[in-house]
Amino acid sequence: MAKRVFLEVRSGSTYYTLLGLSTQLKDYRLSFLLNKLPAFRFTRFDDLTVSFPDVEEPIPFSLYTCDDEENFNRYTLVSNRNSDHFLVPSVRQTDYLLIIEGPFKKQQKDELLKVLRTVPNMLLAAEINTSSIKQFESLINDLELHVMKKKRITNNSHS
Repeated sequence: MAKRVFLEVRSGSTYYTLLGLSTQLKDYRLSFLLNKLPAFRFTRFDDLTVSFPDVEEPIPFSLYTCDDEENFNRYTLVSNRNSDHFLVPSVRQTDYLLIIEGPFKKQQKDELLKVLRTVPNMLLAAEINTSSIKQFESLINDLELHVMKKKRITNNSHS
C-alpha cells in the first residue's frame, strides 16, 4: 500500500513587520524624504488597485518598493487612504503602511522607528501588530500577485 505524506507548504516569507506612518505629505514627497535616509532607495511601482464592494471601479493606492539585498529585506510603502477609502480600515489613523518582508530584529525595528520619527512632517511612526489586522494576509497576497504580474509584463515586453 502506498504511503501518503502531507507537507505544509507556505508561499513566500513568513516574516513580516508592519509599520504605520501618519503624515500630511504626498506619497512622492514621503518617498523622496525616506530616500535621504541611508536604509532606503524606494522606487515607484504601479499602483495597487483594490476592488471594494460599494464602488464600481477598483481604487488605486500608491506603491513604492525598496530591496535591501544585504539584509534580505524588502520594504514596501503603500498608501492606506485614497479619497474616501482605506486600504486597511482598521488602521485609519495611518496614512501609509511600511511593510518589511524578511528577518527584522527588534533592535533594527526600534532604530528604524527612531529614524522615521525624525522625517520632517512625520506625525506618527509605530509598529502595528499584524495579527490584529484581519485582512493582512489578503493584503500580502494582493501585493505579491501585483508585483509578480507587473514583473512578468515587464519581462515579456523586453523579450
